[in-house]
Formats: sequence, C-alpha cells, structure tokens
Amino acid sequence: MLLGRNGAVSGLLDALGIAEPGSLLFHRGSVLFAMTHSMLPLAVVAMLSVMGQIDQRLVLAAGTLGATRVEAFWRVFFQLSMPGVASAGLLVFIAGLGYFITPALLGSPAETMMGQVIILQIQTNDNWFFASALAALLIGAALLSCLVFDRVFGLSAIAGGGGVQRGARSLPRRAGLWLLAGIARVTSSANEALARLLGGHRLGWLLPAYCGLVIAVLVLPILALVPMAFTSSEFLSFPPPGFSLRWFAEYFSSAVWVAATLRSFGIGAATAVATLIIATLAGFGLARSGSRWTGAVFLLFLLPMIVPSIVVAVALFYLFAQLGLVATDLGIMLGHTVHALPIAFVILLATLKGYDWRLDQAAATLGANRWRSFWLVAMPLTRAGLVAAAIFAFLSSFEELTVALFIGGGLRSTLPKQLWDDVVLQVSPTLVAASVVVIVVVTTLFLLAEAVRPREP
Repeated sequence: MLLGRNGAVSGLLDALGIAEPGSLLFHRGSVLFAMTHSMLPLAVVAMLSVMGQIDQRLVLAAGTLGATRVEAFWRVFFQLSMPGVASAGLLVFIAGLGYFITPALLGSPAETMMGQVIILQIQTNDNWFFASALAALLIGAALLSCLVFDRVFGLSAIAGGGGVQRGARSLPRRAGLWLLAGIARVTSSANEALARLLGGHRLGWLLPAYCGLVIAVLVLPILALVPMAFTSSEFLSFPPPGFSLRWFAEYFSSAVWVAATLRSFGIGAATAVATLIIATLAGFGLARSGSRWTGAVFLLFLLPMIVPSIVVAVALFYLFAQLGLVATDLGIMLGHTVHALPIAFVILLATLKGYDWRLDQAAATLGANRWRSFWLVAMPLTRAGLVAAAIFAFLSSFEELTVALFIGGGLRSTLPKQLWDDVVLQVSPTLVAASVVVIVVVTTLFLLAEAVRPREP
C-alpha cells in the first residue's frame, strides 16, 4: 500500500521528482528492500550479542597507541565482532534462500524465488519429485554455507559465542587482517581529509542520524497499518479518508477470523510449553556435559534454523501425511515446535553461560537430590531466560506461516494463514484490522520479555 501507485511513499517521491508513480513495485529493487526490511532485525540481534561482550577499553587502549578512532574501529572493535557479523550474514542468507512471501507480493514473475516454485510444484502441480530436488538444492546451499562458516568462525558463534579460535597463521585470518588493515588506512585517510576540509569538524552527528533513520524505516511501515485499520473506505489507502470501527467489528464478528485467532493462541501456548520443556532439558544437559559430542548435539538443535523453513515445512508435510497429522492442530503444533526450538535453545544456552554450577554442588551438600536442586536452585536463577524462551517460542508459533500453509492442509487456518489467504484473494481493511491485533500481541509480549530481562547490577 505504501509503495503502490497511490501510496504515500510513491506520492512523496513523485512530488520530489525522484520516481514516477507505480515505479516502486514489482521489480527486484522492491523485493530486496522488503527482504532487507524484514531480516535487518535478525542481523542486528546476531551482531549485538557479540558486540555487547567486547571490552570497550580495548578501543581506548588502541587510541593511546596512536590509532585514530577509525583505525581503532576497524582493527580492534570490528575484528572482535566478526563472529557476530558473519553469523548475521549466514542467518540472513539461509533465511533468504527459502523466502516466498515477499517476492510473491512485491515482485514480478522475473523475481520468482525457489520457495515459490516449491510451493507451486506441490500445491498446484503435485510434482513432489521436482519439489524435492529443489529442496535438496536449498539444503545443499545451506549446508555448504554452514561448512564454510564453521571452518572460519565456528558454529558456536551463532549462539552469541566467540566461535572457535582459529590459528593466528591461518590463511583466512591473515587475509582478513590484511583486508581490515587496508580498509582502516583508506577510511582513516579519507576521514582526516574530510575533517581538514570542514575545518576540523568530524560530523559526529552522522552515526546517531543514521541509527534514527534505520529505526524509522523499520517502524514507520508497521505504524502506517494502524490508521489504515480505522479507515471508513471500502478499500485500503493511506492516509485513510475517514475514521471508522467497522473493520474491527467485522473482524471480531467473523467466525473465520476469530477461529483462526483462537487457534493461533492455543497452538502458540502449546508450542511454548513443549518447546520450553525440550529446550530446558537439552540446554541444561548440554551445558553440564563435557562430552565430545557436545558440538554435534548443538548443531542438531540448530538444524531447523540452518535449513530453510520451506524445506522443513515440506519434509514435515511428507512425514505427517504418513502419520495422519496433516490438517490437525497437533500437527501444526509439532511443526511449530520444530521451528521454535532453536530460538529457545540458543536463549537458554546464553542464559546458562552465567550460571554458577557450584550452587548445585552446594545444594547437594545440604541434602538436595538432583531434581530438588534443579527445581529449587537452577530454575529460579534462570527464570528470566526461561520466560524469554517461552515468549519467543510463542511468538515464533504465532507469526509462523510456512508450516501452517503446508500442515494445515487448507482446513486448519492460523491467523497468519488467514492473513495470507486474504492477501491472495482480496486485500480488504479487515486484513489490516487483523494485522493490528497481531502487532498488539507481539508488542505486548516483547515488552513482557524486556520487563523480565535481568538488569546489570
């Protein structure tokens, strides 16, 4: 709606003489922009988990040794944050491999991606052999990317760790250090030249302005949905011509929409419980274990995150068809549990990094068995991580479309599936009213997750 011929963005750019109306949709640029918009938060979170652990005094120490701020950034801070930057690139690349929603809505046939072709081959042509071949290609691309990543950084970097420490003389490390040194010299020289040209002014406002612009680009399209949900028009437009609660009334009075919403809440709650139980037991077991199989188990739990979601959905559909779980709430819940498990597992592992295992030994000396020690000591001390894992597992289920699209079998619609059907068949203001409900639920749970997050003393 914002990028369309009559959209607000299109109208603004036309008034500025930058772009003609209708030129922002149905080409590769719009698809790339929308995919970047949806996956940018994933990249930021992956980088932030590593950058937050960097000792800022190292940058100050580089300054005392003669490095400029630009050189200190590239040769110290950026080098130490590379596991997070690389893991962000890996996760975004893998997520993009199976993307189909964005290119289907904003792209032309020239921007068709493999996820769309897989869905077409299964749902329209019933050609499982070709769809399976395409899925195998996606799996191969994902695993090859993970193999390269593991050789350079170590897969533990995905969980916010520092990754495997590679030898100082390894070829990738030497090439990376040489490249960073070159970038540092060039950018530092350019920065000094610009400062001299501007009379010593170094434009310190640019970074806050850039951050503000990125946040605005991320948030404004979501906020634009809210007034459109209260439109008095029969059609979607921004800004709306008048105010009306008609579409919310239609949403809450529709048996289809209400059933899809209630099903999403029920499946999300069941997914959160199942995911939390599995991830908690696995996380505590892996954190306590010193086995040489720890890395393999860690990779096993990350596989649903590493393999494109469209491939996981196709595999689950084929398996559940043999078990009679297609078009059942249980089947959707199990699929959502597979989808949410890596997120909860990584959150719990990050929480357990700060847990002192000597407390369990102290509890044992006071007569507590392992179960009482786990329930009375470990659980209260890791409560914030457990709550966060449960919330994000619920959100993962509540927002998930790919599994619901396949496992629902067209008979069991969750709220995202109903939104998708409405987009494909008719774009009505009722869809935006339902979207506002999703925004309220997601925002509330994110605020709850933030409220239970442990604060630094």
